[in-house]
Amino acid sequence: MAYRVAGNLRDWPSAAAHHGSESAVDPEYLKLPADGESSWMDSFTLTERSGRQVQWKDLDGKVRIVSFFFSSCPANCLRQNQKVHEVQQAYAGKAVVCVSITCDPDTDSPERLREYATKLGAPADQWLFLTGRLIYIRRVANELFGVTLDKQTHTERLIVCDKWGNVRGTFLWNKLDEMAQLRLLVDKLLVETEPPADASM
Repeated sequence: MAYRVAGNLRDWPSAAAHHGSESAVDPEYLKLPADGESSWMDSFTLTERSGRQVQWKDLDGKVRIVSFFFSSCPANCLRQNQKVHEVQQAYAGKAVVCVSITCDPDTDSPERLREYATKLGAPADQWLFLTGRLIYIRRVANELFGVTLDKQTHTERLIVCDKWGNVRGTFLWNKLDEMAQLRLLVDKLLVETEPPADASM
């Protein structure tokens, strides 16, 4: 299930100063990575709030909790990220990384994501906020994680991947029982020492 919302929270960054199109402005983070030309993507290269490039393979050895959001979302994305924060805090200091990818990259520059992440209290070492070109992020969502995405439109599910980058489960952030199942799965994946023969199990 996907949702689309518009508007601003008074206490959160406003998108008013970020209107425009990719053709009007093409900063470094919006440039298409080389792997964007591949026929099917099994990795990605996106720009983190710090300005550094992050590849999916950089996270090998860590359990990953992937989500999609946009910073100008007035309600649902904020509540979703508060749930992600709860999970991140539960696994502080462990081999777990939260990966939040924007679906409004024209607005969500690295600078804006830094401001957003700071307001959330998101630790830079265990919670990544990523941005890039929308057409590229759309492919990342579909080809790596099996979900649809468009500008300011994204899944409500948190996607759990194992230490080798395989999707192992998806969970609705606003369902208590599913969030409990998410933690059980993360606990299981943390102790795995090799990928399962069938990563979809």
